[in-house]
Amino acid sequence: MSSRSMLAFVAMLIACASTANAVGELKPVDYGEVVAVEHFNIDGVIDARGMRGTRMSDIKITVVLNGGQKIATRPRADGTFRILDVPPGIHFLDTFALGYTFPPITLKLLTNGKLQAEYAEDPDELPATNPLRLRPVSTAEYFEARAAASPVAMLKNPMVLMVLMTVLMAWGMPKMIENMDPEELKMMQERMGSQPTMQDILSGKATADAAAAAKPKTGAERRAEQRAT
Repeated sequence: MSSRSMLAFVAMLIACASTANAVGELKPVDYGEVVAVEHFNIDGVIDARGMRGTRMSDIKITVVLNGGQKIATRPRADGTFRILDVPPGIHFLDTFALGYTFPPITLKLLTNGKLQAEYAEDPDELPATNPLRLRPVSTAEYFEARAAASPVAMLKNPMVLMVLMTVLMAWGMPKMIENMDPEELKMMQERMGSQPTMQDILSGKATADAAAAAKPKTGAERRAEQRAT
C-alpha cells in the first residue's frame, strides 16, 4: 500500500470517529448492528423564592444515569441551568443546597428528546418539565434544637428524686417523733440502737454477734439468765 493510500485510509478513520462522537454513543442492537444514540440537553430553573441568603453557585444539580455515570452542573446567577449530553433512558436527579431540602426526581428522557419527570417519593405529583423547575420543599435542620427546661423532666431525674426525699424526711421526721407515744418512741430508739453500725459490719462484729445469737444456749446459761431476771 502506497503512502498516499495509507494517508487516505487514516483520514477516513478520523472522519468516521468524529462523526460518531458528534452524533452520540454507539449502542449494539439486534443482529449485531451498531447504531448511534443521540444525546440531549435538559434545561431547567431553580425556583429560589424563599431561599434567602443562598447563592446559586452553592447549589449543585446531579443526574445519575441508568448506567451509574453522573453528570453534574450548577445554576447560573438567574437560576437557570443546563445539563449537557444526557442519553435517553430513566435517570435520577438530585439537588443539593445548604440549608434546604429538594425532593429527588425521576427523569425519563425519550429517544425523541421529550422529557418526562416525576417526584421519586410522590409519583402522582409531576414537576414542570419545560423547563424543568426545581424548588425546595423544606428547610434542612442539621442540629437538634435544645429542649427547654421542664419541671416534669426534672422530677423524672433519679438524683432530683433522692434529694427531694432526703429533704422531705429531714423536715417530716421531727414532726412524726413529736406526735409519737413515749413508749413507742423508746421502743424505736432501742430497736435502732440494737442495729449494727457500718463500722461493725465492716469489722465483722455484727456477723459474730448474729452467729452468737443464733447459737442454742446451754442449760447453765438459761439458768443464769433466769436468776438474773
